[in-house]
Amino acid sequence: MPIPTGGAWPPPAHQPAYDAYGDWDAWYVGDPGDLAQVYRGRATTSGRHRPSQYAGGVIGTLSRWLWGTPPRIGERDTRIHVPVPADLAATSAGLLYAEPPTLTCDTTAAQEAVEGLIEAGLYTVLRHAAEVGSVLGDVYLRPVIDQEVAPDRAIPTAVPADAAIPVIRWGALLEVTFWSTVLESSGTVLRLLEHHDVVSGAGRITYALHEGTDQELGRAIPLTEHPDVAHLAELLDETGSQPTGLDRLDVVRIPNAGPQRRWRKLGPLKYHGRSDLDGNEPIFDQVDETWTNWMRDIRNARGRITVPEYMLQDLGPGRGAVWDADREVYSAIRALPDQQSGGGLTVTQFAIRHVEHKATIDALMEAAMRHAGLSSQTMGEEGDVAVTATEVQARERRSFVSRGDRITTWAPELARYVELHLALERINFGGPAEERPNVEFGDSVTESPEQVARTAQLLSAAGAASTETLVRMVHPEWDDDQVREEVDRIKGDQPAPVEVGSALGALAGNEPADDEADEEPPPAEE
Repeated sequence: MPIPTGGAWPPPAHQPAYDAYGDWDAWYVGDPGDLAQVYRGRATTSGRHRPSQYAGGVIGTLSRWLWGTPPRIGERDTRIHVPVPADLAATSAGLLYAEPPTLTCDTTAAQEAVEGLIEAGLYTVLRHAAEVGSVLGDVYLRPVIDQEVAPDRAIPTAVPADAAIPVIRWGALLEVTFWSTVLESSGTVLRLLEHHDVVSGAGRITYALHEGTDQELGRAIPLTEHPDVAHLAELLDETGSQPTGLDRLDVVRIPNAGPQRRWRKLGPLKYHGRSDLDGNEPIFDQVDETWTNWMRDIRNARGRITVPEYMLQDLGPGRGAVWDADREVYSAIRALPDQQSGGGLTVTQFAIRHVEHKATIDALMEAAMRHAGLSSQTMGEEGDVAVTATEVQARERRSFVSRGDRITTWAPELARYVELHLALERINFGGPAEERPNVEFGDSVTESPEQVARTAQLLSAAGAASTETLVRMVHPEWDDDQVREEVDRIKGDQPAPVEVGSALGALAGNEPADDEADEEPPPAEE
């Protein structure tokens, strides 16, 4: 697919995905105005309320949601959004990158280049990419050359799925168009398109600036028409594109999870990754509704009193009446004795159903986490405190299974990206030859030092592990040189062995005395 040149935006084949991206982005950002706009109807821009939103029915299916029902005219909007989707995405990313993976190369030069990439903020980019990928289902990694920002290295960057139009075949990314909004004013939208592909074995990037509307890409205009993108015109060659110098695509796509449920029958979208929010939208809405009702209970539970008319002080014609809370003496009302019981103050105090509301929210949260492949304990829900890492893994088994699945996806793609990054630095800055590193994700739950020491002691007493193995167990972050030095220190601290075998044997009578040892044995009898 060549770079788009006009027509509807986004392209019709990708419209279902972008509709879903809009929903998930609204939940992730958590802005009440955005949520209300999404569920009142994407095509509604006039601000008028439709009768079906109040009456219900098939037409207003989404309007029956909390965020699809607008408040009554003149009433305060008391709806509250609980940022469960954002917390879920952050938890999913933290499950992968709470402890950064280890990247190792065979050659020293490549290893030093990888360490420089890590110091440049690679792990931060990966953590943020994993969070956005959890929300949208896909994320794209690409190295960027901008010598004004980084004069001697490439910059690792991540692009979210709602800023990309990919071409995926059999699960492999063939080409992709990244886009961004340069300017939006008075209904006019300037979009920058950045198309990455490979032609005749040579990677290239093609840029285009379009002037259109919210729903139309519009006409192409020169890059020099806007100062923010004018510098890109200097990067183009005679073919109108920027060569990358690579023999492959300079972008790596990392799906969040699979298989795709929503678009599994749509050709252009069936290989897209699955969002952790997909299918959880009704649960998020119910959490917000429950929390809103809880806060309404608190407002309704404020103490109120009903004051009879005779206790009010008249302020005069047209000025109403007030009740003096400091007044102590009132005259009795003229009524029969059995009718005077209702003539006093009436106090109204509603109960706050906090137990019921919290239990409902906890159940909804657990359902949302389970649907996303996570355990509720991973998100910090209340429960018994686990004593050991083994107990933690038992309680959070679902989360660790999902983590293993995502490591299976992330590890090879991350290795591909690092190799791609090093190749681009070699071409542009004369760096070392690229090398695909070995990627190892560590355990997300670490044993306490006491537990590790006890395990090492038991293995040593049983003679089941060498000193080097025990040192590596206690210090998994050490390299080979540090391990060898520590082993040598341990052996050096051990006292020299004492030969006590002969002395103990003599004391036990198993060896002859010195004078007896000198005597010759008697001759044998003939």
